[in-house]
Amino acid sequence: MPSAVPPVYDRARWEAAVIGSDLHRNSRIVALLLAHYADARGELPAGVYRAGRLGHLARITPRQARISLVQLHHHRFIRRPAGTAGHAGEHSEAPVSLTLPVPRPQPAGTA
Repeated sequence: MPSAVPPVYDRARWEAAVIGSDLHRNSRIVALLLAHYADARGELPAGVYRAGRLGHLARITPRQARISLVQLHHHRFIRRPAGTAGHAGEHSEAPVSLTLPVPRPQPAGTA
């Protein structure tokens, strides 16, 4: 019998990971807004992930929303198509999918 592959996105686990993270509060707010609008696969409808829209919903500036998206990508809470996860201000219109972050390996001797 094949082993079950863990889901790419599970809202309860994803939200718990976001809340328990060391992300800036703006990034957490943006993350929880993304979870609210995401479907069962972690995919977002077009337009929700745009910085202007997220800024309006979170009551932060569009620039802060872009920075939050970059942080969420860096911490592996979201993924974007290859080559579109640049610096804040770049590619803010690229589609976003929510993912469960995989822990990064710790260098030897840092545990």
